[in-house]
Amino acid sequence: MTAFQAFFLAIVQGITEFLPISSSGHLALFQKLFQLKGQLVIFDVLLHLGTLLAILFFFRKEIISLVKDWQKQKNLWVLLIIGSVPAAVFGFFLNSKIEEIFNSIKLIGIMWVTFGLLLVFSRWLDRQGTKQIKEMKWFDALIIGLFQAVALFPGISRSGSTIIGGKIRKLSGIDAFTFSFLLAIPAILGAVILKVKDGLETINPFIGITAILISGAVGYFSLKLLQGFLKSNKFYLFGYYCLFLGFLTAFFL
Repeated sequence: MTAFQAFFLAIVQGITEFLPISSSGHLALFQKLFQLKGQLVIFDVLLHLGTLLAILFFFRKEIISLVKDWQKQKNLWVLLIIGSVPAAVFGFFLNSKIEEIFNSIKLIGIMWVTFGLLLVFSRWLDRQGTKQIKEMKWFDALIIGLFQAVALFPGISRSGSTIIGGKIRKLSGIDAFTFSFLLAIPAILGAVILKVKDGLETINPFIGITAILISGAVGYFSLKLLQGFLKSNKFYLFGYYCLFLGFLTAFFL
């Protein structure tokens, strides 16, 4: 992997990790186009570390409140734990199968199309959500967690899937957005713990650190962009992009 390829993929990760268009699908696609071989999984983990930094900075007030006022925030802690369980279970048992799917570009394209349709139809959920995070019940967190588990497959966006899950459970767009990314923190940390042992020494330190910083910086601005789309009820528009890219990937690559 050249420095240009690494930094290009870092930019792609920063844009696509938070926008509901599947970072894993984009990375698999570009890795295939670049004909990259070797320890790609650990490089993906490093990119996710960069976007994790973006989440921690963007939601720093909410995270500080979770830590400092943990007694008042017990309910939210419980919700985050419940919401994290499905992805942890699915990830543990399906890890090897998911890696096989990464090698099938056509299958990723089909998943993009499927998810694109779900995004487009999410337009009809925009006016239904008024529930706030403090009103959530354990079943709401479980449903959102199941949506996060489905997003383990490339072509399905984790942020998009969990936000749609939140909307289905009547959360407002911004509350679904906040809970989605608080839920992302343990999910990303879990992925790092599972994968960090695989070939870390093969990554050039300069390339790795720079890729983390690039994906983090770009990711922060992607969060701001997604927040704006949710506030203006334009979230569903990302579905048309997924549909276009999915058909292109499934039938022409």
